Amino acid sequence: MNRRFGFLLAWLVASVGSGRAQTITPTPTFNNLGIVVTLPAPTTQSLVRMFLKITGAPTNDQREVHPLSRLTATRFAGSVFGLTPGTSYDLKLTSTAFTADLFVSAATRSDNFPDATNTTYHVSPFSGNDANTGASLVQAFRTLNKALTVANAGAKILLHDGNYYEGDLSAPRSGTATAPIVIENVPGDRPVLNGLDTNFIPVWTLYDAASHVFRTPCTSTPENAYFNGGQFFHYPALADLLNPPWNQPGGYHVDGAFLYARFPNDTAPGTNVVTIPAHTTGLTLAQKSNLQIRGLEFCYYGLDLFHRAIYIDGGDSNVVDSCYFHHNGIGVAFKRAADFNTVQHCVFTEFPINTWSWHAVKDSGSDYEAGGVVIYGSTETNRGNVIRFCTFTNMFDGSHLYSDTATGPTENLDFHNNVVSGCNDDGVETDGAGSNCRIYFNRFQDFLTGVSVAPAAIGPTYIFRNILSDWRSSEEFTGYPFKFNVSSSLPIEWVYLYHNTCVTAVPGQHGFWFKQYSNWTNVISRNNIYAGTDYALENQANVPNTVDFDYDCLFTRKAPPVIRWAGGNYNSLAQFASATAEETHGITNQPIFVNPAAHDYYLPANSPLIDKAVPIPGINDDPLGLAPDIGALEQGMEARKISVGTNGAAIDCHVGPFGTYQLQSTTTLGQPVWATIGGPIQADHSVLQLTDPSATNAQRFYRLQHVAP
Repeated sequence: MNRRFGFLLAWLVASVGSGRAQTITPTPTFNNLGIVVTLPAPTTQSLVRMFLKITGAPTNDQREVHPLSRLTATRFAGSVFGLTPGTSYDLKLTSTAFTADLFVSAATRSDNFPDATNTTYHVSPFSGNDANTGASLVQAFRTLNKALTVANAGAKILLHDGNYYEGDLSAPRSGTATAPIVIENVPGDRPVLNGLDTNFIPVWTLYDAASHVFRTPCTSTPENAYFNGGQFFHYPALADLLNPPWNQPGGYHVDGAFLYARFPNDTAPGTNVVTIPAHTTGLTLAQKSNLQIRGLEFCYYGLDLFHRAIYIDGGDSNVVDSCYFHHNGIGVAFKRAADFNTVQHCVFTEFPINTWSWHAVKDSGSDYEAGGVVIYGSTETNRGNVIRFCTFTNMFDGSHLYSDTATGPTENLDFHNNVVSGCNDDGVETDGAGSNCRIYFNRFQDFLTGVSVAPAAIGPTYIFRNILSDWRSSEEFTGYPFKFNVSSSLPIEWVYLYHNTCVTAVPGQHGFWFKQYSNWTNVISRNNIYAGTDYALENQANVPNTVDFDYDCLFTRKAPPVIRWAGGNYNSLAQFASATAEETHGITNQPIFVNPAAHDYYLPANSPLIDKAVPIPGINDDPLGLAPDIGALEQGMEARKISVGTNGAAIDCHVGPFGTYQLQSTTTLGQPVWATIGGPIQADHSVLQLTDPSATNAQRFYRLQHVAP
């Protein structure tokens, strides 16, 4: 499905009452709304309830949503989830901490991004010339750099096929909200922003026969090099390359005169190709806003430290869409007050890092840990950034989302509907400081740890309706879906785990694990599936910290004891609940899925987890049965409304969020021949809105089919 996205920013502050009043600050994304309430004086009250309705709807349409979290005696924060883009909402907040109810209105951002409508510039590395006008392919520029120097607000830069051996570029000016600067591929063409040093041509000689190390002249000292197109491990010390302390297949070292290489399996260079980068960064947007980068490939940027393909340093409202990032270390990096940027429909990979030694990456001092999208630490808050519908594969860490500086946290970030697979360490890291951030509707598969909240200071951090599967060990380290263990001065505060499906069949893996050196407060777990092969639940801390676990499914095939908690062993969930008052409504039934071998964790009709979840306002208040189901996927579907208009038939179906569905039609139910309409669609709301553009007034029947992801 080809969709264009955009936003309308709404940032409102409401003061209520007399004198020093409470202040409400709403911060919208496309589908969610963050709320912060600041009080003029401390309160001992802890509960702030919120009620929501669409602006203009009757008061009796209000529905209760998730309550706020008490961060300090004068500050509460929380989120409203699952909203419609480009829609205005009214909120009422009530608490005994207030002198009266508080009211505020805010609009979510629209996801219809405006296109460039002014001058179009063409660029071609084959036929272009920077002395041309850029007005057509015949008059194309040769370099993106030239096009950037002339593009003003509303301009479009069209890149034609080919490798653009350019880098360390900077956008000299911003677009506007209604006239962005757009940099995109010509439809059907594959432009590649390529950071390789085309002047580097190795001439190998044997340097150390005993160690099978060869060398070639090289006057630069690149942080990255590439072996047959993939990452080539960087040994900072030549002695480690000659006598590797890790089980690491090959690598290189540079000293400013030579590049030394040991090839995998201790072979000779032969036809293997080693390349190095000439540039550190592809494109920097420093305090530049309203640029759109679409349909480009970025690769092989890695000359110096802090290498990345796109660096948004304090830039706002930029869009990175449908781009392919590989072998840059970092695909997209944010720093300082980089606000309301969107990264969507992109692919990130750094193969073969996922096959490397965990200790080699961690202990060598080489820089391979960053991830596809990274937020650097800063004393300036970044807010409202959205990473959605992306794929992260074959990396060490998938992404790093939180600033590591508490005075400049990540706020109101959404990371949703992404696929993260093949990570040698963490799928996603929130390690650092963040508030009102949401990680949801993602699929994590084949990792050491799925979501690292180690630490996740300030809070709240919401992690809900994710599927985390097939975690496993990296070297001697056992895997787990959520990582809380950390040695940090920052605490872990207000982490909500709701409706996640966590399941692995790999031997020796815990369903949920608190390691001993953790320091957490207010970790809330509801309606999750934790299915491992070792302890279903383990807490190695000597003293239990502040947690609240209930209504989860905890399952393991391990023989008793099945739970180990703060030094105590428990043979059953009932025994554990009686001793700790945790999971008093938990269940131990084996979760049943449609086809776990195909990573289809949809619940069949006979699942023991159907209707067993506890209702949570704003999270699961529209169930498909008598009550919500445990896990990420709500079982079932039902038709809501069908209407026919000039654009065809519109079909609204009530479905389980995060499920994948296929619309089909037939003209008769006698001997039906079902025809698919469009492709499979993943639901990101409980109401899936589908259209049959070919529908006429003739008789037609529809059905919706759940399909494997």
